[in-house]
Amino acid sequence: MLKIWINKGEVEDLAKEYSEAIIFNMLDKKGNLNTNFEDIWRRFNRQSIDAIYEDLLVIALSVFAVDRKVPRKKISGKYEKEYKYSDNWTRNFEINIPVIELEKWNASKKKLQEFLDFLTGDEWKIDFRFTDKRYKNGKFSTKKYENGNEMIKNRDFDCVSLFSGGLDSFCGALRLLENNKKVFFVTCMEHKLLKKRVNDIYRRVDRGYPKLNKNIYVFSANPKRPMNVSKELLNKFSEDTSRSRSFLFMAVAIAVVSIINPKEGVYIPENGFIGINLPLTKSRLGSCSTRTTHVWALKRLNEILTLLDINIPITNFYKYNTKGEIVDEFKNNKIFKECVKLTLSCSHPTHGRMAGATPPINCGYCYPCMIRRASLYKIGFDDTKYIEEYDENYKLSTSMIKKFGNPYNGRAKDLVALLKFLHVYENNTDKDYYKKELMKMGNLTFEEIKEFDRVCKNSLEELKEMILDVSNKNDSKLVEYIGIKKDV
Repeated sequence: MLKIWINKGEVEDLAKEYSEAIIFNMLDKKGNLNTNFEDIWRRFNRQSIDAIYEDLLVIALSVFAVDRKVPRKKISGKYEKEYKYSDNWTRNFEINIPVIELEKWNASKKKLQEFLDFLTGDEWKIDFRFTDKRYKNGKFSTKKYENGNEMIKNRDFDCVSLFSGGLDSFCGALRLLENNKKVFFVTCMEHKLLKKRVNDIYRRVDRGYPKLNKNIYVFSANPKRPMNVSKELLNKFSEDTSRSRSFLFMAVAIAVVSIINPKEGVYIPENGFIGINLPLTKSRLGSCSTRTTHVWALKRLNEILTLLDINIPITNFYKYNTKGEIVDEFKNNKIFKECVKLTLSCSHPTHGRMAGATPPINCGYCYPCMIRRASLYKIGFDDTKYIEEYDENYKLSTSMIKKFGNPYNGRAKDLVALLKFLHVYENNTDKDYYKKELMKMGNLTFEEIKEFDRVCKNSLEELKEMILDVSNKNDSKLVEYIGIKKDV
């Protein structure tokens, strides 16, 4: 197992069994694990946050740093023996994290490890150690927040909702506001361009519902490469995937809830097809697909919170909806029509740069983008600019597959996987096929399997209709590729 040591309020001596561990320090701006978490409580003019919530933030941030900086591909040399598996995916971690509420975290450790195993597709072993040091607990001036008009004086909120800048969370915001909910939104700044886009969407939403109290907190988390690593290996410590990002997102939302104490808990709006995320192909089985809002993951996280005496429910009210059903609710909404083109569903919103587009932009060919396109095709409204409008090589077609079809890293790999998935859907005579596939995933009740069976079939219908339309416009061979009769 690869060992990781986290320092929070001070640099502590490594325990003997962690003498070779890689290190992340969240001490100050010079550390390799810095965030703006302190803004959560300082914007409310508070010196600190309750200890259990601070611990949750520290744990989620530590997990995120490890997930983003330890590569899934085996590192040759010193760390090679730490990789138990040879699949270039599954990692083995033993991480030591300082916490204040040591007894509570030790009691919930087993469930937390199971949750992380499921979420990231790795194996986690967590060791907690006691600390009485607080995170960035020094004196602070409110002038910074007052000058930026960021002090929050009105704490009258009904709920907290994640607001990623994506289409689902945007629709979730509209749904809550249409129901006269006073919402505190939480979003993550992965890069400055994304922050600008999210703030632009939020301002338009805010103007659309001027009578409702609402606010937004944008947090940043940008881990750097670990310490205690030799220079020749340091550049190896980087990873593109970030399956644990959702855990960090939810930890921040929970921390906000602990301060404003709303009537309801945390909402994480995402369509059920992405939430359950059946693997498109056998090669994408399990954690190669995100499990951000998987029903089991949310259940387990809620169980962990209960063990910690945190009475804050996390709910996805879209878990039994397709993306097309979600957008259909707002097809006549003025703010929806104004902002759809601004929302970002894309897995890699900076790819457009090479095609001459200014990022962030929806590529149009990754899996989330194709689900987006299918949903908007369903309602007959999509003014999004995709990369294909800047470079025709990126139009969904067999030509794109030939040009970018490497099954491992080609830009058409998601399109190929989706077409194979649709081929199975179109040619399968077993009406219970998807129920059986859902059963293989485990951890679902019969009622949940029944609901998700409907969600999967209806989502695939939406995707099929979009592909048929694209095939008529771009390349009729796409229809042949998935075995759909041309007269369909």
